[in-house]
Amino acid sequence: MTGTAVGRPVAVGVDGSADASAACRAAGEEAVRRGVPVEPVLVFPWRPGERVPGPRGFDTRAVLRVAADLALDTAVDELRRRHPGLAVRPRLVEGDPVDVLVGASRSAQLLCLGSQSTGSLEDVLLGSTAAGVVRGAACPVLVVPRRAVRTVRGRAGVVVGVEDGTDDDVVAAAFRAAADRACGLVAVHTWRHPAPGPAHLALDPLVGDEAAQRREEDLLSDVLAPWTARYPQVPVRQVVERGRAAEVLLSASLTAELLLVGRRSRWGGVLGGLRSTTNAVLHRAGCPVQVVPTGAPARSRSTAPA
Repeated sequence: MTGTAVGRPVAVGVDGSADASAACRAAGEEAVRRGVPVEPVLVFPWRPGERVPGPRGFDTRAVLRVAADLALDTAVDELRRRHPGLAVRPRLVEGDPVDVLVGASRSAQLLCLGSQSTGSLEDVLLGSTAAGVVRGAACPVLVVPRRAVRTVRGRAGVVVGVEDGTDDDVVAAAFRAAADRACGLVAVHTWRHPAPGPAHLALDPLVGDEAAQRREEDLLSDVLAPWTARYPQVPVRQVVERGRAAEVLLSASLTAELLLVGRRSRWGGVLGGLRSTTNAVLHRAGCPVQVVPTGAPARSRSTAPA
């Protein structure tokens, strides 16, 4: 790991659910790979004095606070059992789940989340909250499914979606991930004409499908060139297809252990919605998905991602 991320912890949202436990295991593995502490964060959404609905005379807030403490202790014990010697820095924070986790991302190099909650602690951490965290996070977010939608034994390799030359942050993260895992990298780039059928020829008369395909292949090669030189130990396979990005990425990642995609951050905060491709792979991927914020706006081009 290079740059300002050196030494920053890997943060993980926990809430006692099975999905959060899967995210916690992934966070521990990432922290060990990177040689940094892991920071389990449990968000308790009720502030002191705030009433929590419950039976008359029953202190619901106190009971949920005990459950939160137990959930955090369990996550810490599991991390220490799996990774003796790993520095574990647990935090229980009162506040809004999205705000707290986005805040944790500002001091972390990676934030791990489960794909959805099972309803423990009133579903206050994950589920719909995860989308808000992914939109607003300052660091890459690793979203971990509790179980794959299809069973694939011996998953290996990293898949990355490459849009165009503004994707250096995503490509850099993908090469680092592949190097850390000592595995290969599949770089996927898709394209499509802005108008259907032969109508695109009127907009771009000098470029037919074959020429457009060659142009996109050259573009992907140019984007990858500096990184293949920097990581010569990482085997790279380039996939360039005309089609919808989400479908091609999901197909390429069927046997992968990690899929990386970008998230434009030019709007800032949670106001910048997820692109359709990123949103689709988050909901449908059978492997962990790492969403990397990128600061540069997309170029205006004759081809575009789905």
